[in-house]
Amino acid sequence: MTLNEFKVVISKKNLIAFLCLFIVIEIGLIAMIIFSDYVLMGSVLAIVLLIIGLIAILSTVLFSVKVIGSTIKVRTRSGGQYEFNCSDIDEVICSKRDSVRYGPSFYITIMTKSQKLNLEGTMVGFQEMAGYILNKYENNEIRHTAVSENCKKMLIRYKNGDIFKKKN
Repeated sequence: MTLNEFKVVISKKNLIAFLCLFIVIEIGLIAMIIFSDYVLMGSVLAIVLLIIGLIAILSTVLFSVKVIGSTIKVRTRSGGQYEFNCSDIDEVICSKRDSVRYGPSFYITIMTKSQKLNLEGTMVGFQEMAGYILNKYENNEIRHTAVSENCKKMLIRYKNGDIFKKKN
């Protein structure tokens, strides 16, 4: 895939661990239903966990952003779909949130008149999207008022992978 054709998706590396834990807990709850006096409580917990687990899995698997030329096609976490042209972008916001527990998190928010697309630094294709936005910005396909100078500097850092490199 090239700079004008790529995908941004949620990383699925933690999905297998989640699935294993999910299955173990469901088996435990089913055993609780079969072998104990807590049939009602076990049933309710098993159903609630099943619903929450399926929502978490589906939202991870469904979300994708596909870029083809100047068109950005989005499938949301709930499965809805929309698309827009890069010239429709009204604002690009680059942000960083610090967490004592998890460290810094990086985000790109792309806003059009009717849509808002949030991308996280942990997503596969995040760096490509930063490079794509910069390229379209420099080629005047995205209005210069849509990207602030500070955001432009952050996009350059995102594109070059500077934010992901460990400091020694």
